[in-house]
Amino acid sequence: MCGIFCVFNENCYSHNNDSTLLNTYEACKTQLARRGPDFQCMRTIVHGNYNFVVAASVLWLQGREATKQPIETDKSMLVYNGNLYRITSLSNKSSNDTEILLENLEHSEDIYLTLLKVQGPFAFIYLDKQTSKLYFARDLYGRRSLLIGKQGDNIVLTSIANKAMCYDCIELPALGIFCYDLNLKNIELMPWKYKHKDFEDKIKELERCLNKTVNINESNSPSSILNYFPPAESDLLLYKQLENIPFHESLSTLLENHLWKSKVENLTELLSAAVQKRILAQPQFCQNCIERCDSCNHTLTGILFSGGVDCTILALIADLFVDRNRAIDLLNVAFSNNAPDRHTALETWKELKILRPNRNWNLVEINVTQDELEQERRKHIADLIYPRNTILDDSLGCAMWFASKGQNEKYKSPCRVLLVGTGADELFGGYTKYRAAYKNGSWLGVHEALNLDWQNISHRNLARDDRVVSDHGRQLCMPYLDEDVVEFVRNLSCWERTCPTKDLPHGLGEKILLRSLAYYLGLKNAAYFKKRALQFGSRIANSKENANDVSPRL
Repeated sequence: MCGIFCVFNENCYSHNNDSTLLNTYEACKTQLARRGPDFQCMRTIVHGNYNFVVAASVLWLQGREATKQPIETDKSMLVYNGNLYRITSLSNKSSNDTEILLENLEHSEDIYLTLLKVQGPFAFIYLDKQTSKLYFARDLYGRRSLLIGKQGDNIVLTSIANKAMCYDCIELPALGIFCYDLNLKNIELMPWKYKHKDFEDKIKELERCLNKTVNINESNSPSSILNYFPPAESDLLLYKQLENIPFHESLSTLLENHLWKSKVENLTELLSAAVQKRILAQPQFCQNCIERCDSCNHTLTGILFSGGVDCTILALIADLFVDRNRAIDLLNVAFSNNAPDRHTALETWKELKILRPNRNWNLVEINVTQDELEQERRKHIADLIYPRNTILDDSLGCAMWFASKGQNEKYKSPCRVLLVGTGADELFGGYTKYRAAYKNGSWLGVHEALNLDWQNISHRNLARDDRVVSDHGRQLCMPYLDEDVVEFVRNLSCWERTCPTKDLPHGLGEKILLRSLAYYLGLKNAAYFKKRALQFGSRIANSKENANDVSPRL
């Protein structure tokens, strides 16, 4: 995880503008440093008639040592916040992902095609000095934050911002690679994917922000539309058999079917690989010991833990790859004494200890008072959530910030990597609304609802969650959004992922494939827990408020 920053003036270089650009950086400096506690650097880069203030902060998570950023050569400049989890198609003379990416970008004849080979979350800003073009983008799923804003003739790109900057910022839409031509002063977009229903709206939002037209170059853009084919009666026969079977025997019955079990095994293999590469790449030092590079046995890996099926699967898989002499922290947040997620977490914690008794499962019970919530939101969290501003952003952003802080009265987690179950509901059909989609439109309705939610995933919660979690100097990892996992699941028919029919009750039909995986791993109880949103499970949200209204507290 890193913080990246770049600001420049569209009307070219002017000594009178130096202080304005530097002041913009100073307004973000502290927040950027919290994202990358292992190294911080700012530099001024003059290219032609342009003056850039570029900065980065680094959280060391790959390679033998932290890579200092910004990286500048005679040909280019790069600031990069991301992880390369697959580099087989790229030249990789270095052991560090930032250096690998820079090398490949400098030698690339087509930057778009080069970046299509990158597997892993990222946001970057890249100046090609030879062509006088500034490239910037977020990955296809939008897993890393990058904001863009304008004040007068100044344009800023930054991982994090705040209202005091006086820039009107938006989250850069994760639609593809943007290219600002410094000679022509225009912006071009090379889209990642086909234009879904919000594509035009997001482009218009960006054009309003910059007061500039965005030109769309679709020459390289592939299509990823999933075609719908209705299920045959034989496709649903397995579900029909469950109607006369006791509820808690349903998943074991499914796993007796060879084809169903094969899907579960394939998913287990892919998800295990996704967790493994997110855990094993990190240096073997905790937050408290990394500055001195002191060998330690402290916790390196944590789980944002509600006790539900998504996060508990990740916990069990993580157990396979974390050293036996290290604990795994299970971070559970509650804003009232009777929060449902606390009860679920305690119940599932007991199940984990039975299944893997040799692991120290450290359940960190984080209790937040109303006074603490109001104080931290006012002085700090609101700026992390910015530019998001709804009731839902308020509830989820605050809950994620306190959970990822990992601190209660007796303990503060020293882990540097946090696993979270984000993406599971969109991939496997976990939301209650899929039942309405089936009721109103049968399986076609479910297919369309899943497809719509997937199209929207890059501009929903991911960038906001990245900002609030990385504020604690931890990396938020989302194994369910690993490219290989996504490709496998998205190529399954909707009824192979979820069965939100009236015949299968809550706690079974939704995410039925993922529940089967949980049961396959031994989670006989957690596999059947009903879906519960974080804002309600932690009791931070007021059910009387409209989630989409602007929050008066931000």
